[in-house]
Amino acid sequence: MGEAPAALQGDEPIQFELGRQEFDAGRWWEAHEAWEEAWVSMKARKAAPSEILLLQGMIQCAALLYNHRRGTTRGVLNQWAKLQPKLAGFTDAWGVNVPALLSMLEPFAEDAEGCTMNQEGLMLPMYVRDGDD
Repeated sequence: MGEAPAALQGDEPIQFELGRQEFDAGRWWEAHEAWEEAWVSMKARKAAPSEILLLQGMIQCAALLYNHRRGTTRGVLNQWAKLQPKLAGFTDAWGVNVPALLSMLEPFAEDAEGCTMNQEGLMLPMYVRDGDD
């Protein structure tokens, strides 16, 4: 696996951005749904399997936080176990800083028994691109 996946195609960048906006607003289920549309598109066009799994891992990040908010210990732990291998080996997922994302989520996985951590203000850690302000 490389450090960064190939560019998204067709409507995928729009769906990914919508998912990012929903994630940054704390709407985990909606982020999950937006990214799932891009994931289905990637599967249909036969994108690289590692990239399809990468996006699935991103979806599972939102699902982890959704389960945490609902206090579903098993859901949090299951998502954490499933998403880690899918994100492993990537540093950049379409602008998302993957190691920082995993570091952000790990405390929520560790808090799965009580699901007491505050999720307010969580945002996807993004890389700043040249020319971005």
